[in-house]
Amino acid sequence: MKSVCLLIFLSGVFLEVQAKPPSRAAVISCLSAKSISAATRWTLLPDEKIYSEPDYMDGFNAIYYIKSGSKAIGYAERGQIKAILYGNQLFPLDKAQPLSGFAPTPTELDPFVAEWSVVTDRGTNFLCISFPYGDLGLSGSFQKNRSAYLLAMGKARTPRTLYSATGNLDALVTHRDKHR
Repeated sequence: MKSVCLLIFLSGVFLEVQAKPPSRAAVISCLSAKSISAATRWTLLPDEKIYSEPDYMDGFNAIYYIKSGSKAIGYAERGQIKAILYGNQLFPLDKAQPLSGFAPTPTELDPFVAEWSVVTDRGTNFLCISFPYGDLGLSGSFQKNRSAYLLAMGKARTPRTLYSATGNLDALVTHRDKHR
């Protein structure tokens, strides 16, 4: 009986548990580049000093990164593979988990145009990278179409998951207001 209990306990310890995804309000705050509810807080990361470094890690070139405390936060590439850099980890963009209720495929990320921030949601800080809909999103009506990547920050008790979302801000806010 003791061996069965020990086996169940150990299998629970080694079971990989996904981190809780950000709430809809946190995602819309990230896409909007502003807090949209009292439950979320959006804070722009300082980008006065931007770094780049060839062969930064595992053959990836760090095209753009900033330092937040002791962590490097940014964007890296190795050939066709593009990734978010957080601390000493790389998160390939093509492995990002699409968030339910949002368009699944983000547009091309230009790290120099993106807004790098932190969204605080229910006590969890998420790295938020919000960016326009390609070159079209820099002007006109396409400015309301945005894409984002979100990643839980801080000490991870579970493996980190990179999330993605894309949407039209007017439609998302209207949808949110209808469901209040």
